[in-house]
Amino acid sequence: MKNILITLLLLTGFPALLRAQQPDSLLLASAKSSTLVSKDTSKDLFAKGRQDAQLHYKKYKAARNATFLSSVLVPFIGIIPAVISSDKGPKLENLGFPNADLMKSPDYASGYRQRAKQIKQKKIWTSWGLAFGINVAALVIIANR
Repeated sequence: MKNILITLLLLTGFPALLRAQQPDSLLLASAKSSTLVSKDTSKDLFAKGRQDAQLHYKKYKAARNATFLSSVLVPFIGIIPAVISSDKGPKLENLGFPNADLMKSPDYASGYRQRAKQIKQKKIWTSWGLAFGINVAALVIIANR
């Protein structure tokens, strides 16, 4: 019944503010957008934080480059910065979040930080693996001469 009412309101071109069954959830129906926007629940905010981190977190490059360079230059010592860097989550100033107001929400911030840390770890260990592969290839080439 509620879906039919929303559809009719959208088709008639009347914007409507509808109360859903849960008092903390608002549905906004607009004829222009044809979408329903619900007030974010904690689960939605966590997911939104993870999604935003995937799009906006880019400041992992210093840790990635330090790991790569140290691993190429001194192969077995290079694992030390990889372990140290990947263990720490990104600093607040490096997160690059798009909306400071959303970061005030613990659920959004938790999702954003969790995904940003995963991205950082993946980039660092990929760099270490690439450097390790370069060193192995160099050793194979030197050994076969």
